[in-house]
Amino acid sequence: MENMWIEEARGIAAQCWCEPKNSHKEMDVDLCESVATKIAFWMETAAQNQCNTDYYRGLIVKCGKIIGKRAYTCDDGSISEDVLCAKIPELVGKAFCVLALVGKWEDGD
Repeated sequence: MENMWIEEARGIAAQCWCEPKNSHKEMDVDLCESVATKIAFWMETAAQNQCNTDYYRGLIVKCGKIIGKRAYTCDDGSISEDVLCAKIPELVGKAFCVLALVGKWEDGD
């Protein structure tokens, strides 16, 4: 199956011969296709990584929404429009400590 990014990657690879240091050279079609294949692979990898990042960030944002105001509160006390994702692990850790202290949480070990 052909990579969905190959056409765009071919255009990027072909642009290498438009650069001043290469413009005097005759285009090597086979080399261009090889470079395009590599570029397309990395474009596909980057796109999949972004999908994964969006998915997992979405899970963290959902947790933040459940936590509420503390997940939106900056260190200086101001309130952010968005969940502060970097705060979520600390807030979850504190919540589970409180649950453990009151006997509502037991470690699964």
